[in-house]
Amino acid sequence: MRPYVYLKKALLAMVVLAVAMPLIAAEDPLKWNKTPEAYYMTAEEKAAWKNVASPESAQRFIDEFRRKRGEQFLKDVRTRIDIADKQFKLDKTAGSLTQKGRVFMLLGQPSAARTNRNVSESRTGEALTQSNMLENQALIGTEWVYERDRLPKELGLSQLKVNFVYDARRGFESIDNLGNVEPQLAKAAELISNAYIASTAAQNAQRSAQPAAVAASTPAPSTTPDPLWSSTPALNGVMFTGDAFLSPREEPYYAYSFYVPKSATAFGDWKSGLLVTLVRNEAGQQVVSQRTPVDLSTYDSASGARYVDRSVALPPGKYEGFFALYTPDGATVLSSHRTSFEVAPKEAQRATNLYLTSRIETLEKQDPLDPFTFVATKYAVRADRQFRTADKLSFFTIISNPTGSPDPQLMQKMTFKRDGKQFAQTPLEPAQVTQTGPNTFLVGNSFDPETFPAGHYTLELQVRDMNAPDGSPLKTKGYVLTSEFDVVK
Repeated sequence: MRPYVYLKKALLAMVVLAVAMPLIAAEDPLKWNKTPEAYYMTAEEKAAWKNVASPESAQRFIDEFRRKRGEQFLKDVRTRIDIADKQFKLDKTAGSLTQKGRVFMLLGQPSAARTNRNVSESRTGEALTQSNMLENQALIGTEWVYERDRLPKELGLSQLKVNFVYDARRGFESIDNLGNVEPQLAKAAELISNAYIASTAAQNAQRSAQPAAVAASTPAPSTTPDPLWSSTPALNGVMFTGDAFLSPREEPYYAYSFYVPKSATAFGDWKSGLLVTLVRNEAGQQVVSQRTPVDLSTYDSASGARYVDRSVALPPGKYEGFFALYTPDGATVLSSHRTSFEVAPKEAQRATNLYLTSRIETLEKQDPLDPFTFVATKYAVRADRQFRTADKLSFFTIISNPTGSPDPQLMQKMTFKRDGKQFAQTPLEPAQVTQTGPNTFLVGNSFDPETFPAGHYTLELQVRDMNAPDGSPLKTKGYVLTSEFDVVK
């Protein structure tokens, strides 16, 4: 069954948060219906909940509620709760438990929001008097307007207005036009839940039809394309970097990053976002669908740039990927990119691209698929390749299986050109090598840009393996990699 298109608009993919524990930690299962997760009960489930009389029967109801909707539902709702708790908190009430939080979790962000402090006058139609002036100052009204494009088309509405009233004295929030709004919220909950239930049922049927060995070794492909595949990608001034690597355990994966310069005005002052990762294989089957909340804090205080990177485990093969950054609620795309790439088998002899960075961090530990991280050292790819004289400019590439031996003799030669003319050159000399896996090696170096006059440079790096068989390309020429960069004062 085709997933309900409203998931793209109102629950635009929130995810990839671990759900090892229950979604809502409730000491008493009988109080579960008061949690944000219960917003998504269908009318049939609400009626069934009325017959729940013991903690045991309540837990059975909750387990079945979650089982039917699947793990993706739990992840998406958990993310919605996190966003609502941050945006709509009232005094000691969690944001997801407020009326604004509930509406947000079911309908997403509104098209427009307006605040009205003259709530008493607007509600009673009477002019303010001295006696009710204090009461009026304690009431704050907010109107959320949802236009047609933010609403499920099944609701048949061209517009929906939700009028909130907040009583500052009591710390209480209500919906003033609840009679109009509540039926639409109930319908939205039904539509969202039914879409998850249908999607989970289809996935379970597909998994049961797959041979166990295949299901265990490859991502389960989806026969239903994500609607985002039909969208037109636009980087909007952002720079994208991606490449395939091997983990320390020789697990193949694809790592990518978005580098957001200060000039990318679409990002404004956003300090967080939603990262969307879609990958389909050569047969057109979708094998990765992830939506992950990410930090958009400043990468470089001097330039105001920001940086996000992630990785996905993939078996060897050819793929197409769609990657995008959205506002935290998933309503507005900030930058997106589509690219074709290949993940090579672990036995393949290859070199990655030549990457430049000015930020290297030592980690306490390294997870197997940490992007651009080797031997607990993280390299933040400087995609704009703009370096100040105060920066520490470093470069690296990963050489995979140069001889099938854990002991290659890698030699390197660097040639620099400035504005098209040769500027400096090093002799062929032993490379600075760090072994990152059984047959993978990081080749890199660092130098101070202050030794380079301002200008546009090209770095050519040649890496040869002198332990390779005589006459082989790996020994006579090796890998020749290039990267351009600018030095600015």
